[in-house]
Amino acid sequence: MHSADDRQRASRDDPVFAGPAQRFAERVAAVRPWVDERYVRADWAQRNAELERDLLPFPPRDFLRHPSIAFQMFVGERVLPHELPYVRSHLADERLLAEPPVGDPPTVTLSGSGTRTTSNTVHQMFHLLRYQEATGRRIDDAATVVEWGGGFGALMRLIVALHSGEPTCVVFDTPIFSAVQWLYLSAALGEERVVLHDSPPVLPVPGRVNLVPIGLVGATEVAADLFISNWALNESTPKARADVVGRRWFGAGSLLLAMHAGDPFTGAVLAAGATAVPLGDFMPGQQYLVL
Repeated sequence: MHSADDRQRASRDDPVFAGPAQRFAERVAAVRPWVDERYVRADWAQRNAELERDLLPFPPRDFLRHPSIAFQMFVGERVLPHELPYVRSHLADERLLAEPPVGDPPTVTLSGSGTRTTSNTVHQMFHLLRYQEATGRRIDDAATVVEWGGGFGALMRLIVALHSGEPTCVVFDTPIFSAVQWLYLSAALGEERVVLHDSPPVLPVPGRVNLVPIGLVGATEVAADLFISNWALNESTPKARADVVGRRWFGAGSLLLAMHAGDPFTGAVLAAGATAVPLGDFMPGQQYLVL
């Protein structure tokens, strides 16, 4: 593990990353109090603690390779042959798959175009395109998008890229992951496009990606058009699930959830009017629930 001084020296060669990285510890401190333990399973509490310990006081340039991110949020390249043909046949501009270098993710080069991407970006784009096909809706139809559990920010980056306008995006997550999303998206999209909220009330800034730690869920005023949660509600507590349903999916009239097919929470999603769509034979036991 490189020291914080070594990390700072290395970041000087990457000014896009250096600015957010310099302010990362400050942002973590600002959101740290805003956790709701009722929403966080013990295994994720441990991963959060390990991630915060290892990224402070200065995150390494390859922070996406940390085990709490790489092993939990990147799918293996084994799914690429199954998803890439579908994505290529439904995506008008393959340049949308281009992977920013932020965090030093493990990339692959696509034949034909030479585009460098990751299996994770292809996987996330697969979700969005399958949603569009299954519902007949477009990402453009959603002026406001809420995501529960945003990983390191990859899906929200793609939503911003796919959308022809400037959607208002809200991502709820644990404080350390809200800070990681701020780090990643600030470097990938520009800090002016990203807002990390650290006090109530939370009034999402229109046309921006609003990152909200879960301790501020109750203080957030948002009326969504589209609610997304890909496996995050599988890994949330019953209290978190109940509160999401109690908020009526934050007002959203359209849903995209990826979920284990046998999860008892499936019933609550179907009761909201969603339809179950198998993800594919290459990921048995996994499904989309869409509305």
